[in-house]
Amino acid sequence: MAENEKMQSKGETNLTFYKDGYTIASREVTDFNSLTPLFKGMQSQYAAISQLTQSFAMRTHQQNKPIACHKGCAYCCYQPVYMTSQEALLIYEFILQAFDENQLKTLRSKTEKKLKKTKNLPEENKQKILHACPFLSDGSCSIYSVRPMACRIYLSASKDSCKKKYDNAGNKEIFPELFDFLLKAGKYMNEGFVGYLKGKGRKMEELTIEEFMVKLFKNPEFYKTWLTEDYFGEEETK
Repeated sequence: MAENEKMQSKGETNLTFYKDGYTIASREVTDFNSLTPLFKGMQSQYAAISQLTQSFAMRTHQQNKPIACHKGCAYCCYQPVYMTSQEALLIYEFILQAFDENQLKTLRSKTEKKLKKTKNLPEENKQKILHACPFLSDGSCSIYSVRPMACRIYLSASKDSCKKKYDNAGNKEIFPELFDFLLKAGKYMNEGFVGYLKGKGRKMEELTIEEFMVKLFKNPEFYKTWLTEDYFGEEETK
């Protein structure tokens, strides 16, 4: 296949996943009277990427290059992880229901500590800092069922490559052996979902986990503004 045909094929695949995310959102997020339709849509989106991951995992296993990720392996949980507004709202709602007062207090302390360490740093410098995700507990994710898309699609073919990256966090020449197909599929599906929400006037941001959590801890009523206030960024008003 010629190079331009490969690029066209990748572009079409990316557009397909974008449409999938947009379609799920438009079908499920029918109103903004509460967070329930939003969360229902996100559950459908996560179910779709989970099903895709399972099918992909079967194929990689048959090709003798299985997904190496497993519970207790947390090398990837020390780097900056970004999520979007709807993901932050889902996680915040989850912890309010699932965590007790002491757990919430500990979590808030962890998020503030990590944010203090990374705030206002250029992205390149953030990548050099190894600091555990606030939700990492005893080597496992304490919000696994509602983890953001970035975590769901960060899947490696080699644990050793992840350790090597962990040991050399600031080295731009070292990369974990990630599955590019799943990275792209989840990325564009999420962009489609976000695209629908933006089209409905929702304010959409992309921040690190700790940035969003500190923001929501300080403003627990943020969801009300998000649901009711129409917002259009510069790109929509130009």
